[in-house]
Amino acid sequence: MRILNPFSFESCHAFEKYKEIPQKLSPHDRFTRASLTHPKVAEEFFQKNLPEKIQKMIDFSSLKLKKDSFIDDNLKLQIADMLFSVNFNGSPGFIYLLVEHASTPQHLLPFRMLKYVIAIMEDHLKRTKSRTLPFVFPLVLYTGKKAYPYSMDLFDLFAPEDRMLAKETLHAPYPLIDLSQASDEELEKYLWFGSMSLLLKHIHDGDILPFFKSFVDLLKKIEKHGETRYIYTVISYIATAGKVPDKEEFLNVVKNLENIDKEETMQSLAEYLEIEVFKIGFEKGRKEEIKRTEQEREKSRQERIKMVKAMFFKGIDVDTISDITGYSQKEIKMILS
Repeated sequence: MRILNPFSFESCHAFEKYKEIPQKLSPHDRFTRASLTHPKVAEEFFQKNLPEKIQKMIDFSSLKLKKDSFIDDNLKLQIADMLFSVNFNGSPGFIYLLVEHASTPQHLLPFRMLKYVIAIMEDHLKRTKSRTLPFVFPLVLYTGKKAYPYSMDLFDLFAPEDRMLAKETLHAPYPLIDLSQASDEELEKYLWFGSMSLLLKHIHDGDILPFFKSFVDLLKKIEKHGETRYIYTVISYIATAGKVPDKEEFLNVVKNLENIDKEETMQSLAEYLEIEVFKIGFEKGRKEEIKRTEQEREKSRQERIKMVKAMFFKGIDVDTISDITGYSQKEIKMILS
């Protein structure tokens, strides 16, 4: 394996490059970063520490050191990180190196690494607008005085009885409950989950009333369990989020429920309907008010024009008419023309 001078630092003095490393890092981190910007150091480091399978996938001529850091701000004085962009089998990816000099090793390091890897992927998606996740190969360089005492297996952070389940879950596709593909007949078999799912499935119907008329039968079964609170939740959701063109018919369907407090429920729904009517009435009233105001202004303008003409024909001079009416001499001449 040969790295083709990916950093272009050979023409620079090593000491000058060391001084360019951020001063907020410890001397250990600054030295490590400066060293790994040297092509020969980087070449041997990757030859020694990357698995052979990964080395064969990489086009090392594409290797470039990035300036990004993905470490939490409160940890930047303890650890440093280096991100290298590189092509894996022709596709853009990254090698992420975490350098840890902490005197007290952290057993949650595998979890932190997972967060950093996800942050790298997220940053890549944001910058490139790509819909494909980049492959990120993570490495940790530990320089503590004693051997690192903790496992680097993420799943060892789980309780022993949960490890196998965690592996099976996190390594498998995520379960998807797609209500758009579930039939009403299948959902109706489940009283509680079914009622919720049916409503979520149909809430965007152009007119939810036809669905609600049949849905009431399911609500009646729930009534027998004394769960009126849930029924109130359902009705409120339909009234506020559903499309109900015929609100009076909607109220009539609600009346078919037996055990709910009809007076309280009808009052609440009526208040909602009144709010909608008020909004419509307000808009209508506002338009009428604007129209009346414009009519009054026009009437006032016409009366002032008549007054200007009457005063002029009575021999009152233009200056005096201007003082009385507020019109300019130019406006008065236009009225008289």
